[in-house]
Amino acid sequence: QIISSLFSYNPQVEAPAKVSSRPIIGAPSNAPLLDASTFSGLGLNPLLISHLANKMNVHKPTAIQRAALPAFLSPALDTAAARDVFIQSQTGSGKTLSFLLPIIQDLLPLSSLSYIDRSIGTLAVIIAPTRELAKQISDVLEALLKLRLRPEEDGGTGESDNSTRLTRWLVSGLLVGGSTRTHEKAKLRKGVPILVSTPGRLLDHLQNTSSFNVGKCRWLVLDEADQLMDLGFEETIKGIIQGLDGRRRLAKQAIAEGKSAEVGGWDWEHRRRTILCSATIREEVQKLAGTALINPLMIKATEADKPTDVLSMEDKFSTQSETFTPPSQLSQKYVVVPLKLRLVALVALLRTLVAQAQGNRGTKIIVFLSCTDSVDFHWKLLAGSTMDDDVEPSADDSEIDSDEDIKAEPQTNPLASERVQATCSFLPNVSVYRLHGSLPTSTRLASIKEFSASSSVLLSTSVASRGLDLPLVRAVIQYDLPAEGGATEYVHRVGRTARAGKGGEAWSIVGPSEVGWVKWVEEKMQGKSTDDTKQNASLTGVAVESLLRTGFGGKSSEYEERATEVQLAFERWVLRSKDNLALARNAFLSYMRAYATHPSSEKHIFHIRHLHMGHLAKAFALRDAPTKVTGTSQKAKQPKLRQSKSQRPKEIAVKVKDWEQHDGDAEKRMKAIVRAQGRLTKKGGVMTSSGASEFQISSGTALEKLVQGGDY
Repeated sequence: QIISSLFSYNPQVEAPAKVSSRPIIGAPSNAPLLDASTFSGLGLNPLLISHLANKMNVHKPTAIQRAALPAFLSPALDTAAARDVFIQSQTGSGKTLSFLLPIIQDLLPLSSLSYIDRSIGTLAVIIAPTRELAKQISDVLEALLKLRLRPEEDGGTGESDNSTRLTRWLVSGLLVGGSTRTHEKAKLRKGVPILVSTPGRLLDHLQNTSSFNVGKCRWLVLDEADQLMDLGFEETIKGIIQGLDGRRRLAKQAIAEGKSAEVGGWDWEHRRRTILCSATIREEVQKLAGTALINPLMIKATEADKPTDVLSMEDKFSTQSETFTPPSQLSQKYVVVPLKLRLVALVALLRTLVAQAQGNRGTKIIVFLSCTDSVDFHWKLLAGSTMDDDVEPSADDSEIDSDEDIKAEPQTNPLASERVQATCSFLPNVSVYRLHGSLPTSTRLASIKEFSASSSVLLSTSVASRGLDLPLVRAVIQYDLPAEGGATEYVHRVGRTARAGKGGEAWSIVGPSEVGWVKWVEEKMQGKSTDDTKQNASLTGVAVESLLRTGFGGKSSEYEERATEVQLAFERWVLRSKDNLALARNAFLSYMRAYATHPSSEKHIFHIRHLHMGHLAKAFALRDAPTKVTGTSQKAKQPKLRQSKSQRPKEIAVKVKDWEQHDGDAEKRMKAIVRAQGRLTKKGGVMTSSGASEFQISSGTALEKLVQGGDY
């Protein structure tokens, strides 16, 4: 086999402009306030203030909390006239406490009523788009509900004349997909006053669980509304709102007809308040706000300390310009890396960041990739490769004859699939974890829990880009730039670091054909300077040679030899077995499909025709590109044999004259067949398949045509 060199025939990369001085990092824009603002001054219950300070180490509110809490905690607020709230703020600014604290403060006085216990039903519902975010909110909620129900000066006895005896009835529950419905139904039957759930599972119980007592619900929270819309939950949210309204009407009707067995009165005039949280205000979010919110109040901490009164949602949103605000203290860098060097550049960057944080225990790094196959491949590659095995595998032992072999899933040990943690010989004393939506719920939650507790690296898809508050994340690496969401997704990803006023780094691996993305994303983003004036955020360029030299060490060009040795170690692991080779090829093809999903507005930057297939294959430790994409399969080179008419494959294209001679049913059947093949297009009067599915994901055949320069 011929092994191409990593450092030859690479496109010339323009060296980044030298910066005369270190880039100025602005003052933290999402840190707790340092002025006289306190939770006490905002009207928060003393029991909650004491618990935040003593048990959760939270002493000062953040800017969004200072802006939001008065809107919820004002004593002069008429409960019947209480307005819904739209909260917009940066990632990592403390939005979770902005809605959890008001909910607990509102429900806490009910603890003094003799007839109140958990059988009262669900009084607050919090909806999160992903299981990980729902679990995180549930953990914060459980920590808050452990507060003391007596002031400390009473010694916990409740004997003070001014002390009100409170019962501990507030409990939280979590409903997510992948768990057992039977256990969830039993929990709902007992009563869950504050419920955290994902949309699909909540709607399922609203429709099918008769013991789900949610008629008295007083709070509905839609967290990360922009991701809820991105994931297609619009109709689900509408169904949930209709279900909550229907349950409330039935409960009131039962009370009026005397059929209810509940003891004590209930304030049915207290309307349900809805809170919508989002970091961006896109058209989809505006549509959801118009559906879910009634006479809303908009709160945006970056504009003013006081909430903004919204008289008309349409007028307010029409004047809003979409801005993207990463934390101002975040250091943003990029490296233009030739496709051949992507894999070794990632290892060099990880080694550099780990070495710099060697003295800080618990340092964490998140690496974002474009697809689940790529996450699985890189996770197993880092765990399995080693420099000790320098025996070159035989081509006869490891070669897959054709791409037909990679269609089947690799046969793995069932126990190995349960493994959560991996170690990499190139990253000493560091654990490697993975996260994507196809993993079982238990594995996903275990990965997040263990990642948060040690010095580690997390390989993830965009499932980790929204809402997750992972402590001490030193850096975020965008190994694959966002294919969907553009600058918005970029801001969400880098928002996993530099949270709550702490520092952080964001690195982006940019291909030679993608250099235009840097200027494009800088124009899309808008930062905040130390003097509160808005300015465009900027990314600092770093030369790939400097990165490799720092990561692998050595004098002069010695880093090239070390990088080559690491690359060969990766390639030997791939060639070690057919399963490994299948993993690499699947990851390559999935990356290509994900790359093809960039919107048309970004095609001038991200286009498959700009990629060198052979060089890109090196980034997946392959010595040649999979034949399914390059079209160089040996089977394709064999002469075609003449086939009888019965053996010929059916034509997908339908001629116009055949299309015109039909009845109504034939037209429906024909349209269904063509639609199954992809989107309908018309070329030369012939209905053909475009090669893309209903979800605009290109097939392997379409990618092959695109790479070869054919019509697409």
